[in-house]
Amino acid sequence: MAMLAALCAVTRKEALFCLHVEHGIRAEESRADAGFVRDYCEKLEIDCRVVSIPPGKIASFARRKGTGLEAAARYFRRKALFRHAARLGENTYILTAHTMDDTLETALMRILRGAGPAGLAAMPVKRGRILRPLLSMTRADVIGYLTEKKIPWREDSTNRDEKFLRNRIRHKLVPLLNESFPHWKSGVANMAQTQSLAADFISSEARRRVIWEIEKIEPRSTAAVNNSFNTDCTHSILSTDEENFFSQPEIIREEALFLGIDLLLVGAKNPRPVRRLVVRRFCAGVVAAADLGHIVVRRTRGSVVLTAEKKGFSESGFSVLIKEPGFYNLKKTSVEVCPSCGCGEENSFYALLPFVLRKSFKDDFLVSGGKKIARRNLAKNLISAVDAYGTAAFINAQGVLFGRDTPRECDNQKFYYVTIKRLTDV
Repeated sequence: MAMLAALCAVTRKEALFCLHVEHGIRAEESRADAGFVRDYCEKLEIDCRVVSIPPGKIASFARRKGTGLEAAARYFRRKALFRHAARLGENTYILTAHTMDDTLETALMRILRGAGPAGLAAMPVKRGRILRPLLSMTRADVIGYLTEKKIPWREDSTNRDEKFLRNRIRHKLVPLLNESFPHWKSGVANMAQTQSLAADFISSEARRRVIWEIEKIEPRSTAAVNNSFNTDCTHSILSTDEENFFSQPEIIREEALFLGIDLLLVGAKNPRPVRRLVVRRFCAGVVAAADLGHIVVRRTRGSVVLTAEKKGFSESGFSVLIKEPGFYNLKKTSVEVCPSCGCGEENSFYALLPFVLRKSFKDDFLVSGGKKIARRNLAKNLISAVDAYGTAAFINAQGVLFGRDTPRECDNQKFYYVTIKRLTDV
C-alpha cells in the first residue's frame, strides 16, 4: 500500500497497473484483502486486476512438490506477475515492496538452511523485470509513512502463525538478536554483500572452466556452448568432460552442476527443487549417480552427464531398477546406495546391484536376524527390494520393515548398503 501510494504521487496513473494475487488460503479474510485493494485502486483511478487461485490448489501443489506452503504460494504469485507483465509489453516492470527487514529475514532463513554463496547474496534492487524500490527502507519506515499519510492497510493474519519459519525468525530470533547483538543487522548485510561478490566470481569461473555439451531434442544435433542460458531451446542431455570436471575445486563443481541443471530445465513445467546436499555428495565423488528430481546426473564413459530422462533408472509398471551406487528420489522415497559399511542404521539393508524395488508378491521371503520371513505373513501394501539372491527387504510406508542385515558371502560379489532416507507414500 505504501509503494502504491508513493508511485501515485510521482508517476502518471496510466503508467501503473496493480495486480493482486488472492491465494485462496485464508478464505474470507483473503477475499476481503482482494476487495480492499480493488476498492483503493478504483478510488485512485488505477487499473487493477485480481487473480484468484482456487482454494486447496496451492496446498496440493506444495504436497506434490514436497515444498512449503509459502514457497508454493510464491510460485503461483510470480507466475501470475510475469504472465501479466508479458501481456502488458516488453517495457513493463514488476515492482514489489520488499523492505530491508525482508532481506535480513531471508538471509537468516538461508543461513539456517545452509545455503551457498548465491543463496546468501544480497537481494538485488533490480533483476530482469523485477524492481524492488523499498529495499533501503525498514518495515518501521513503511508503517511510519502509512500512518503519516493516513493510508489504510491490512495485516495478513498468517504473519503471526509461527509454524512458518519466517514468522519464527521474525517474532523469536530477531527480537533476541536485537537485544543481545545490537549490530547484527549491519553484520548480516555486510555478509550478504560479500557473498554477492563471491557468488558472481564462482559463477563466472564455473562458466569458464566447465563447458557443457548440449544435445537438443529437435533437431538432434550437438553443439558446444560456453554455458549460455539465453536460449528458448529445450534440452534433453548435457555432458562435460569428467576429468576436467573433477579436477576443479569442489565449489566450482557444485556451481557448474547447478548451472547445467538451470540450462536443462529451461522451459520445464513445475520443476522440483534440487537439494544442495545431493549435489554436494555427487560433486565430492561419494556417489557415481544421483536423482535430482526432474534430472539425473551420472559419471559414465569419461563424462559427467545430465539428463532429463530417467532411462536406466526405471522399468515399466510398478517397479524401479537401480543399477549403480548413488542417491535416488523415487515416488517420494529417497534411496541411498553406497559401498557396504555395516553401520546397522535404521531403515537400511544389504543388496547386490542391480536390484529392483517393486510391489511385493505373496511368495517373496527373506532371511533377517537368522529367521525366514515370508511375505504372506505380513500386512498388505508392501514393496520388495529384490536382487540376484532373492528378496533383500520388505518396505512399508514407515521405512524398512525387514531387511537383509548382513552381506551374503558368495562368489566375491560386492554387496551395497541401501538406506531408505524418506518414505511417505508406498
